[in-house]
Amino acid sequence: SSLPMSCPPSKVAVILSRFPYPLEKGDKLRAYQHLKNLAASGHEVHVIALSDVPVTAEHQAMVSPFCASITVLPLSFTTRVFNLLRSFVRGLPLQVGYFLSPHAQRRVRELLRTLQPDLVYCQLIRTATYFAESGSHAPSVIDYQDAFSRGTEQRVSTAPWYLLPLYKRELRTVRAYESRSAAWFNEHIIISEQDRVVMFRSGGHNVTVLPNGIDTEYFAPQDVPKTVDVAFVGNMNYPPNVDAAIYLVNTIMPIVWQTMPHARVVIAGASPHRSVRALASERVEITGWVDDIRSCYAASRVFVAPMRIGTGLQNKLLEAMAMGVACITTPISHEPVGARADDEIRVGDSPDSLAVHIMDLLAHEAERERLAEAGRNYVTSTYAMEHTRTVLNDVFARALMRGRGQ
Repeated sequence: SSLPMSCPPSKVAVILSRFPYPLEKGDKLRAYQHLKNLAASGHEVHVIALSDVPVTAEHQAMVSPFCASITVLPLSFTTRVFNLLRSFVRGLPLQVGYFLSPHAQRRVRELLRTLQPDLVYCQLIRTATYFAESGSHAPSVIDYQDAFSRGTEQRVSTAPWYLLPLYKRELRTVRAYESRSAAWFNEHIIISEQDRVVMFRSGGHNVTVLPNGIDTEYFAPQDVPKTVDVAFVGNMNYPPNVDAAIYLVNTIMPIVWQTMPHARVVIAGASPHRSVRALASERVEITGWVDDIRSCYAASRVFVAPMRIGTGLQNKLLEAMAMGVACITTPISHEPVGARADDEIRVGDSPDSLAVHIMDLLAHEAERERLAEAGRNYVTSTYAMEHTRTVLNDVFARALMRGRGQ
């Protein structure tokens, strides 16, 4: 809605709920991209990252080129248990309370007081209270990434009866927290228009839709043999991905196998849940962590993301499209991507329709290649990293102006 504006190089404190490497989770990938873009725009970036897992020197070395300083605030197991109990007392969502440590809050206050940043940038509602209770009056931006309330609502509909009261409490507190915390920041970023509508029905806030950018030079077509018929990748401990993998192997592929009994499936990604590991068979390979996920995309004839739950924009779809792989997905993932159905991506809303798309593309190489090329052209023109960098700078410039009352 606002005209583009340039943001002068500024000292930016970035508060994260996870250290942004390795890139096996969507929020870490998004944070890594934004740090890289901020550094490329000339900003002096100071990262303050909570972490519930050890952060190695090698992981820090992958992020340090973009940062003037990195501070990791470990959350021990005992701390996390205490945080969860405390979140009931404070009426906070568990996914906010889990990350909210009094000791870490003191450290954030000290760091912001010492740094005196021109701007504070928080990622996810998990870090919002850290800024709100820090005493800092710096201009501020929050990147919600997804509407957590939307994802939590989906979990309520599938929760077992004995966990239903807990999930209902979580939904109630997440909605209240999202609404309350919006007032703490000058500018707001969210990953898709669908998530924006869920979170900001009533308007009244400065919200910018900013999809993830894709490095289309890194994720580019490779001339390698196609050894896999159907691929799906992602963090395989994340419930929406677990559900999609089970749906693909147990419901969609049996229809395909009736006609194409030798079709081979690969499911790749970090930390496969035991129910995903149980899908392994002669026709289904579960790889676990892959050092270079591009090798999975490149070897695949068709990429399928049969998402039934989840929020936000699916990086895996954009990466596969960028690599020139014909892609199939469901309406919940297609809508945020925005590619034209049938022209640039195939969309199916049932096991039968998804299976028909898979069989059609496997059987017709020319159509598969046409769809793949159209998909790559769409991602290259719509999700280029330069666009992400420009929009991020515009948001920062507006936050600085509003924070200074200009």
